[in-house]
Amino acid sequence: MEKNTLGHPQAATSGTSGAVTFGKYEFQYHWALCRIIEKHRTKCDYALLIEYHEDVVIANSLDAKSAKFEFFQVKNTIDPFTPHSLTKREVGSDGIKKNSILGKMLKACDRKDYEVTEIGLVSSSGFSLDKTDNKLKLDIINTGNLSKACLSKLRDEIESELGIKVLPKYLNFIVPKIKLENQSEYVIARFAELIDETFPNSQCNAVNIYRAIIDEIHRKGQNKYDYTLWRRMIEDKALTSQKVNDVIAVNTTSLKLQEFERSLQYLAKTDLNWNMLKYRRISGKVKQLFLRRTGFSSAFDINIMRIAHQALNSIPEENFSETKDYLEAVILKAKELNIEDQIQDHDDVLSEIIYCFLKVMHE
Repeated sequence: MEKNTLGHPQAATSGTSGAVTFGKYEFQYHWALCRIIEKHRTKCDYALLIEYHEDVVIANSLDAKSAKFEFFQVKNTIDPFTPHSLTKREVGSDGIKKNSILGKMLKACDRKDYEVTEIGLVSSSGFSLDKTDNKLKLDIINTGNLSKACLSKLRDEIESELGIKVLPKYLNFIVPKIKLENQSEYVIARFAELIDETFPNSQCNAVNIYRAIIDEIHRKGQNKYDYTLWRRMIEDKALTSQKVNDVIAVNTTSLKLQEFERSLQYLAKTDLNWNMLKYRRISGKVKQLFLRRTGFSSAFDINIMRIAHQALNSIPEENFSETKDYLEAVILKAKELNIEDQIQDHDDVLSEIIYCFLKVMHE
């Protein structure tokens, strides 16, 4: 079992209390959805964590060994953030100064057991920070954009608070494109654009996709437990690229899918002699694989397809007079190549082989 590098206890102000009062934070959920839609466009794996150490944490891999992280605080405030409000420290009931907003962000990421690629503060009201060129209207302000005086002010305050002398280059102050007034409509439109790019000339139900995914975020956002094991965190706390792919697949149809379905139907009835029950069972799995992998193939998908293609290429078609016998031989070969280490169910293995067999025919 892989150890969860984020498995240390969460601060009460970030990971636990926020999970209980998640209903107050719709803005951060919708901003997080916009962020993963952009991730989805890059066709790379990701895992989104809500209310876990920070408001939003995104891992760039589903593999514990290679995952790197982005940490974000998402604030819905009336006034723009200034150097003073970023570094202001309130005094707690015990008389001890609390960490500032900027201090909390930097402290949460100051660990040696995982790599951070971005720290971001997202503010619906923007920022009032002096820049090297104040004529520039930036939606992302990094430390390189700040004036010497502004940077010096932040650095001095953080050094006093945390002992950190240099602000990280990957620290960003982000003005979101999404607005408070139209969060749902904005995210639904972004999903529709994503699917139109991924499946040209397709039909999708962007509203159903949004509802399914926002419900999943709400459910996982309420989960306030810590996880020492990576796999359990991914399963119980994270919204993954695989889950988003699956939801999109269920709610999308395309012309290419219709061609693929006709080939599958012909194969099932003419060459494999499947009855209706088996056809419905396997065809649903194969169609979901087609749609999910048209969006993008995860590392998990790529590994399975590699085994399936290797099995197909290892068995000469000319040695068989019946397609059914050929595919059975391919399945046996795939099992020899340890496909069952990835998927154990026989119907799932059969669906993978059928998918790759038809995919080669359509290339």
